[in-house]
Amino acid sequence: MAIEIIMPKMGESITEGTIIEWKKKIGDSIEKDETILEISTDKVDSEVPSPGSGILLEINVEKNETVDVGTVIGYIGDKGEEKQTPKKNLSSIDSGEKVKNKITEEFQKETSVEISKPDKNIKENPKRFYSPLVRSIAKREGIDLKQLDLIEGSGRAGRINKSDILKYVSEKLSSNSSERIAPDHSQPRDVIEEMDVVRKRISKHMIHSQKTSAHVYSTVEIDMTNLLEIKKEYGDIYNQKHSIRLTVTSLIIDACIKALHEFPLLNTSIDDDSIIHHKNINMGIAVALEDNNLIVPVIKSSEELNLIGICRSLQELSEKARDKQLSLDQVQGSTFTITNPGVFGGLMGMPIINQPNVGILSIGKIQKKAVVKETKFGDSVFIRSMMYATLGYDHRLIDGAYGTKFLSFLSKIIESYNTQFEK
Repeated sequence: MAIEIIMPKMGESITEGTIIEWKKKIGDSIEKDETILEISTDKVDSEVPSPGSGILLEINVEKNETVDVGTVIGYIGDKGEEKQTPKKNLSSIDSGEKVKNKITEEFQKETSVEISKPDKNIKENPKRFYSPLVRSIAKREGIDLKQLDLIEGSGRAGRINKSDILKYVSEKLSSNSSERIAPDHSQPRDVIEEMDVVRKRISKHMIHSQKTSAHVYSTVEIDMTNLLEIKKEYGDIYNQKHSIRLTVTSLIIDACIKALHEFPLLNTSIDDDSIIHHKNINMGIAVALEDNNLIVPVIKSSEELNLIGICRSLQELSEKARDKQLSLDQVQGSTFTITNPGVFGGLMGMPIINQPNVGILSIGKIQKKAVVKETKFGDSVFIRSMMYATLGYDHRLIDGAYGTKFLSFLSKIIESYNTQFEK
């Protein structure tokens, strides 16, 4: 019998996956453990190996479709081989009807066209299936069954989808209106592009965070001159002796860990009416990807690392993020997050909290400014390298005084930064 291809479970909290790309087409040969498709989950993208050798007989779930883990998404076997179909009973039929109704409800929510009760005059053609959305549009536009049968579908097995029937309606209106003014193609036209899977996931997470946390922001300006001098002095040593890069971000992470020890409430999470005090500082670092998306790899137990360990972890995670090689464990479990819009020229940022964290630090662009400082000889003007640091925090737990004191303490650490480097 043919071998089932199952949507895999990538972690305890993962309940569904989205098909990014099938690496094989129906009829293609494939070897066991060869990559057959790519999937995307709430946490990470992953390649799925083939469960056996043979020919890809059937694809049940197309690109960009999302299904529950454990769902059969295709079959592999020998040419002409039959797939195993489980026997149905009354309970499974009832369950199937519930699933079908749920899918229809979700589909109706996600479409931009309102689905009304289908016209009784449009009866199902036993040779073709028309979805509730297609039948609703047909009713609204006065399209009968004979006209529906003439539409060429672009979906699987020739099925008519929303774009097919809307295209038919548009062409019908154009042909019936002799007075319609021809569009001016010399003018630029809007381009409609569907979000990719990762962007959709980011969108949902950001909206969820805005609805969950009471966002509040505090900002300080930090003198980065001393820290930059340390980076310049020891950068070559780290590169030559340890084969790692000493970066401003790694130094700020080190300073932030020290500050979180003094202000541990920012290293917690909220669960209903309970506060979860985390024993480790799992530092999430937002990394921008080449496709304009972003991901947050996590340095686990960062408080146990020295500066060399922080630099090495940051470098490895950043490279894996850009190569899409991060594991599920490396992108979950953060307790505090740092994001760096300054590397792209941003003066400052007001980031959305990375759930379930209660705090996120945004570091801006470092730029030289004229700064007035008090000396024993009176006020003097100095040229210093300055940076804005903004803390976003959840006002359900963190008050303004606590958040601002954290920033002031962090500022003092950075401005007087000094550490013993391993030689």
